[in-house]
Amino acid sequence: MRGRRVTQSNDKDSPEVDTTEAMFEQWREQESRVPLDDLRPQDGIVFLIYWALFAVVLLQFWTRYVLNDSYGWTEEIARYLLIAVTFIGSVTAMRKGSHIAVEAVITLAPKAVRHWTLVLIDGLVTLFCGAMAWYGYELGARAPGYMVSVDIPKSVIYWVVSAGLAAMTVHAAIRFVQRLRGQLEDETSGAVLD
Repeated sequence: MRGRRVTQSNDKDSPEVDTTEAMFEQWREQESRVPLDDLRPQDGIVFLIYWALFAVVLLQFWTRYVLNDSYGWTEEIARYLLIAVTFIGSVTAMRKGSHIAVEAVITLAPKAVRHWTLVLIDGLVTLFCGAMAWYGYELGARAPGYMVSVDIPKSVIYWVVSAGLAAMTVHAAIRFVQRLRGQLEDETSGAVLD
């Protein structure tokens, strides 16, 4: 439950509440409700890339340890699919605002300080993702040659990373504007102790 406060009573008549257990229970409640109506096309792309990665790694395992004659291309393709699933999957995390964050200081800050700190963070994230998207595109344009084991240009992986970062930039900019206008709540996602 988002925004629920976990308290520990000092009253001798009321039972003690284990704040750690209460926080874990709150987390379990949040994680048990995964809304499927929030899926987007990029989620389907990540799903397909993930299962392609699974199939390639399974093929690599099978050919290496069962057949004792592994395919040389599986390791390189698995590496590039892992990069793709990371950066395309990060678009979903950015859209939902579910990237990992250290919220200890922000949780303890007064409401106004918390708001402007989160605005600053969202602005910096937007600038960082935009700059990295541009640099990724530039690197892809200059990447020489082909992958070692397959006939695919190396620039493809740089452009996949750049596309993921560009999409993250868009979602970070939307979050920044929404937070600046006060349309996004400034509550942190963790439990708040009183």
